[in-house]
Amino acid sequence: LKVDPVNPDNVFLIGLDIYRTQNGGGTWTNQSGGDVHVDQHAVYIHPQDNDFVVLGNDGGLYISYNGGNTWTHNKTLPVTQFYTGALDFQFPERLYGGTQDNGTNRTMGGDTDDWERIFGGDGFYVLIDPVNNNYVYAESQYGNLGRSTNGGTSFSGATSGISSSDRFNWSCPVVFDPSDPSILYFGSNRLYRSTDRAVSWNAISGDLSAGPGTGNLAYHTLTTISVSAVNPEIIYTGSDDGRVHVSQDGGDNWTDISEGLPERWITRVAADPVEENIVYVTLSGYRWDEFQPHVFRSEDYGQNWADISGNLPEAPVNDIIINQPDNNILFVAADMGVFVSYDAGSEWMPLGEGLPPVVVNALVLHKPTNKLVAATYGRSMYSYDLEQDPMTGWTSQQPSAYLQVYPNPFRKKVFISFSGQSFKGRIRIFDLSGKLIREIDVPGKRTVEWNGEGQEGNRVPDGVYIIRLSHSHSRNWIKLVKH
Repeated sequence: LKVDPVNPDNVFLIGLDIYRTQNGGGTWTNQSGGDVHVDQHAVYIHPQDNDFVVLGNDGGLYISYNGGNTWTHNKTLPVTQFYTGALDFQFPERLYGGTQDNGTNRTMGGDTDDWERIFGGDGFYVLIDPVNNNYVYAESQYGNLGRSTNGGTSFSGATSGISSSDRFNWSCPVVFDPSDPSILYFGSNRLYRSTDRAVSWNAISGDLSAGPGTGNLAYHTLTTISVSAVNPEIIYTGSDDGRVHVSQDGGDNWTDISEGLPERWITRVAADPVEENIVYVTLSGYRWDEFQPHVFRSEDYGQNWADISGNLPEAPVNDIIINQPDNNILFVAADMGVFVSYDAGSEWMPLGEGLPPVVVNALVLHKPTNKLVAATYGRSMYSYDLEQDPMTGWTSQQPSAYLQVYPNPFRKKVFISFSGQSFKGRIRIFDLSGKLIREIDVPGKRTVEWNGEGQEGNRVPDGVYIIRLSHSHSRNWIKLVKH
């Protein structure tokens, strides 16, 4: 209820729709007018002008200038609640995402005012074929999967062969085989595979959850699927009741590898894109009122798990991206933002600046351009240029043999040398949070000295630093330790 601060007989009631009484509750009228989105969250009445009313709901922000008789929708305010995110590999400015109660939406130019809806219902997983982007797959609640062959202009049903008697999550996972996008996998309470771009499906497993159950905390359905990019015979699934399974023979045989993991909602299973034996799992205890961060790593196909949650804040973790070729760099999406680890989970820190402390449900990495996209629940989408980062911006190459530092570790001063002929360029020194510590010009020398001082002349603290050499012909970086 919201009582008018000017006229206490004027009261708004919000729920599915918005209602108003002008006689202290004697009678009520629906003020939605047929144009206001359902599922109201908040209403505000201006204390000096009660004709000015602001309404917030699953559709965004609505404003009335006549006390709620008619409403104007602000369509470009970035408050969309995204469940998922995706991008077109060939055109990474084209972003897609499934949203709460607002379908599947996309932008073709990466702008804030050119989004369009391409699929209805609540929007969930959306995939764009990285080889042929005429094939687009979008999904609404409980596994209603659609298939487009014209780039998302129109869709047809894509669930032929999937049994309607299965159990389906609110957000059913569907993924590509990273080695062949004509092969897709779909999860109900069991796993299905399509080898003809979702024209037809065949089950390749039995029940991979804990089995039929009741209650509203777990539905005993699959929530995540991961196929190894190193070996597509390796397939992982996770479910909302804490079960994780692996097949190492393309789905012929399955092993429960849940032992050692908390019995919580599996938000993501992610096979390492570099090393076949490594796999990661993230979990959420939100539905159990348990807010500990949960990130686990296995180096033996899930037979044993190590908790690498470390110093992550107390919030559920919803997604994980493993960098390549340096797979020690990890990105996670949590209920408090995006975090990065440069050492396989030993230590975590917030990634970059400008992202509000909002729930991030999904991350998408476009490696050719080092673009990371975060799909948030309530603040639309954000993108981050990893080229700005002192570590990830240079991960297309290994640490340079051309650039050398000594002594390393150092205490008071360090010498930075360059193999081969001397040249002109610039050295930039960063700490592991990405902050620029010092810039040093290289005026045609083979060796320069750094005395451990920052740009303002202060001594920098002990720790790990990244030295990057910038010039017109190559990229070079190296890690340096001060103690």
